[in-house]
Amino acid sequence: MMLRLSYQFTLGLVSAITVSAPCAAQDRIEHKAAGITIDRPAGWHDLSLAQVQANREHVRLADPELQHAMSTQSTMPLLSFTKYEEPHAGLNPTIQLGLRPLVPGAPTEVLEIALQTMRRVYADFRLIAPVQAVQVAGWPAAHASATYTLRNDRGESFDVKGRLWLVPRGRLMFLIAMSGTQTGEDVCESEFQAVISTLTINP
Repeated sequence: MMLRLSYQFTLGLVSAITVSAPCAAQDRIEHKAAGITIDRPAGWHDLSLAQVQANREHVRLADPELQHAMSTQSTMPLLSFTKYEEPHAGLNPTIQLGLRPLVPGAPTEVLEIALQTMRRVYADFRLIAPVQAVQVAGWPAAHASATYTLRNDRGESFDVKGRLWLVPRGRLMFLIAMSGTQTGEDVCESEFQAVISTLTINP
């Protein structure tokens, strides 16, 4: 169970990175079935499920089992936004929100277990903000951020900075993943912090 969870979180974080050939006003987005609302940064774009799947197929992982699982078993996100319209040459800053069955344990413990697989998949995986307890939309949650190198099927590599939040709610838990470059204008730190502060989660 925990091994499967670890794989699912890795799939979530990896697939929240888009690789393919300052925000003022925001767009309020609601997902009624999940009971959440969030602001999409002004000028950012919705990513369709077909585009999410296509991007997953571009990623190349060191772990063959995880590579296969990402293409065939990974859960699709509820919402997905990218800074640039697809297709985009290079690393496209991405925001994704997913929903999965709850796993018992404190949010920090569950996130720690999930990140163990990340360390196996990426040789240069490094936590730059350790797993810590936080509040997201008024709910107890866990957060961490890390850097690593992502490779695609064209032999290109990208230096990624990823952020991950885990937010339990009842029998479910939200996985929120945001990724950008490690340097330059596409780090998107201010955009990501602004967006997470707009999230509301209904009981």
